Amino acid sequence: MDNKKILTTSLNKINLNFTEADIDKVEEYIDILIEHNKHFNLVGTKLRRDILIRHAVDSLSIFKYSNYFFPPCAGENFKVLDIGTGAGLPGILISIFLKDRHVYLLDKKSKAINFLREVIRKLNLTNIFIIEGNAEYLGHDDKYRENFDIVLSRAVAKFNVVCELMIPFCKIGGKTVLYKSKKLHEEIEEYKNIIPVLGGKIDKIFEVKVPNLDEYRAFLSILKETSTLYKYPRKYAKILKTPLAG
Repeated sequence: MDNKKILTTSLNKINLNFTEADIDKVEEYIDILIEHNKHFNLVGTKLRRDILIRHAVDSLSIFKYSNYFFPPCAGENFKVLDIGTGAGLPGILISIFLKDRHVYLLDKKSKAINFLREVIRKLNLTNIFIIEGNAEYLGHDDKYRENFDIVLSRAVAKFNVVCELMIPFCKIGGKTVLYKSKKLHEEIEEYKNIIPVLGGKIDKIFEVKVPNLDEYRAFLSILKETSTLYKYPRKYAKILKTPLAG
């Protein structure tokens, strides 16, 4: 099966509606990523099929539960934030299929920011915005703090660290969503008590079968119930030195 067929078949399996133009944009995104990855190591794998399945399809698998995460009635003021986006995963890909919502990509690395700008320009994505900087500081900026309906991350980091960085950006009533693998349930058991400290509560766990990927995947949804204490997020060095404990 060729790569385009794998992509379209996979999107059908996760019940994601798409046009030929959407598929073309995903393929062009992968083309640009492969070229940049030769020089800047934006993702660990070099093979196109691995990037397609392990990164693109995996990122888009959240649409299996689109009515929950991206409710149709939410309207154009609905704002999505992808923290530690790196190569734009999942944010760039989500923006292609979520044309009527605003998607924000946050990263501190210049190589990632330059790549994202090129992708946005070449794919003519008009609903996406870049935030350059450190989450630990931007989480205290009134422009961003508690200002997003859904805050996402696929970043590989310790559960307690990523929660402290993410939850402050989420508005009350919004959701913080972590893409997780097989260690999810262990991490929840270890760190479940830190989530209320940050103003949230564990809402739902959505398991998903990513097409053509024989690995456990799930989305942990954290509902924001109360404002996060202003002392969070702390400086990153302090988060690492004295992490919140469960």
